[in-house]
Amino acid sequence: MSSIFGKYDKSANPTDLQDLQLMEHELNYWNADDTNTWINGRTGLGHLMLYNTPVSLHEKQPLHDDVSGLTITADARIDNREELYPLIGIETTEEKSIPDSGIILLLYKKYGADVVKYLIGDFAFAIWDERAHRLLCARDHMGVKPFFYYNGRDHFAFASEKKGLLCLKGIDKTIDKQFFYNQVLWPCIQAEDTTIYKNIRRLPPATTLTYYPLKDELSLNKYWTLDPYSEITLRSKEDYYEGLLHHFENAVKCRLNSHFRVGAELSGGMDSSAITGIASHFLKSKGSNIITFSNVGDGNELVYDTAPTDIEREHCEAVIKFNEIREHVFVMKDIWDDPLEEIDMALKINDGLEMWNLLWLLPIKKAAMERNVRTLLSGFPGDEMVTYRGQFYFLDHLDHKEYLKYFTARSERPFRKLKPFLSARMEFLIHKIRNILTLNHGEIKEISDIFNVPVLSRYTKGDVVWEDINHRERFKSYRHLQKYRLLKPQIGLRMEAETRFGLSYKTEPRFPMADIRLCQYYLSMPNNIKYEGTLSRNAYRIAVKKYIPEAIFKKDDKTGSTARFRDTKDILRKRQEATISLLHDICSNKYDNIINSKWFEKTNKQLSILELLRWYEENKRYL
Repeated sequence: MSSIFGKYDKSANPTDLQDLQLMEHELNYWNADDTNTWINGRTGLGHLMLYNTPVSLHEKQPLHDDVSGLTITADARIDNREELYPLIGIETTEEKSIPDSGIILLLYKKYGADVVKYLIGDFAFAIWDERAHRLLCARDHMGVKPFFYYNGRDHFAFASEKKGLLCLKGIDKTIDKQFFYNQVLWPCIQAEDTTIYKNIRRLPPATTLTYYPLKDELSLNKYWTLDPYSEITLRSKEDYYEGLLHHFENAVKCRLNSHFRVGAELSGGMDSSAITGIASHFLKSKGSNIITFSNVGDGNELVYDTAPTDIEREHCEAVIKFNEIREHVFVMKDIWDDPLEEIDMALKINDGLEMWNLLWLLPIKKAAMERNVRTLLSGFPGDEMVTYRGQFYFLDHLDHKEYLKYFTARSERPFRKLKPFLSARMEFLIHKIRNILTLNHGEIKEISDIFNVPVLSRYTKGDVVWEDINHRERFKSYRHLQKYRLLKPQIGLRMEAETRFGLSYKTEPRFPMADIRLCQYYLSMPNNIKYEGTLSRNAYRIAVKKYIPEAIFKKDDKTGSTARFRDTKDILRKRQEATISLLHDICSNKYDNIINSKWFEKTNKQLSILELLRWYEENKRYL
């Protein structure tokens, strides 16, 4: 990814170049390939370039057009360029030279704020319209590209990372206590627009923000969501499988556009194996080759997870052999020996607490950078939509008001069938009551005592995902549930975090499984085709069969962890020592009780707890 930033000064003075230079300095910890700023009166925009696609090598941003008075700064990869050329009158001779930012600007000239309705790809951008005197900001459909903003008394500012805002004079850095409470007790339900800082907001996926300086007003607009009501009708199952393969191939193919080498994160699972197979096929047709990167065990004794350490490696090797991949990298060593050092790295990249730190992926990204790979294909979030295993299939009966069939349908957890009849607010209150009674997790009260968190922290509408419309409607039908699984906040936050973490190693993650055309096609397939068959992921499995070896085709589920070399006794001992040391410094008066608590037991497997302690040590005075 590249980085973007900008600022509008609300005073009568022009925007200070030093402010933009300060933002650029804070954001450029990854040594950008090119940097530039643009200032006109009170408005300033900036850009830090990561070269990746062929057209980006000659791209200069921010891009300004004197005739229209438009200026854009963008971190964008547009996947449907060919479809857009006729709309904006691009000649054949210009197709290979016009950058993605230029395409967005030309679309804006013609369609204004509706520009986002024509774009497919991963993007975050801001367009200053001098004539209309407004700033249009936008983020891609799935939230792959980050975008944060701050609207204060003195200025409106935005940046790809919070550090680009925190450096500005006058920024209110008040901690959002509700965000912190959620992070301690139930981090998976953070709202999609919040951050650890109360007044620094995250622009939600598939949303535009328009700032009107003359009125000092913001307007947010959701421009896209999945359609859970439409259903595709084809002649046969084979036609559905062919359609699924067609969309999947296109989702991979359009993400291979790079001037540099293309890599794939290969885990040996169904998702990454098929992506690797398709990418290898298309790259070979152009005289190129894919390089795969896999986290595998290093042979040391594991603390938990009794699966053989070489299972995932065997599956990776089967994919490599099947596709005749010439170069592959088995990553068996972490970057850090000191757990506090890697936690400090995560906190620095995330600018404080976030749901995801993704430290297990960084050894792969480092290995990719060493081999001049700037594109890494990921299998995430296949499990959430295109290769969803088919739980809750019985919601089809509820959708058709077949209540007897609904309640008599076989289910591994029968009590789940009561959830569709609970309101979101009721479910949230039940969740809190279970926390108070320590029915959810025995360590909830212990954690609350350590961090002085009120378990009955005041419920405010919009603070947590329970008020999210996709969450409220998830049991309306089987398709609504699938929609919710893909669009729930933690999915976008995971892709955003991987994009952010990749920047430190000049790599850009790309997610074929998040392609909106592919996801909408799968969502609109007849439901029975998705959950039939004796093996999981049946429709997907059949569709991609020609791209995967027999061992992967017959594999029913994943095995092993995301980076087995991080699960050894030596690493656990270091984490435990670091945790004990932090606990002693933070709450020495409760130290003895904590060491013998269920919560401390669980820290053996949860690096996120160490991250929480480290952040709390530095910031508890602000709470």
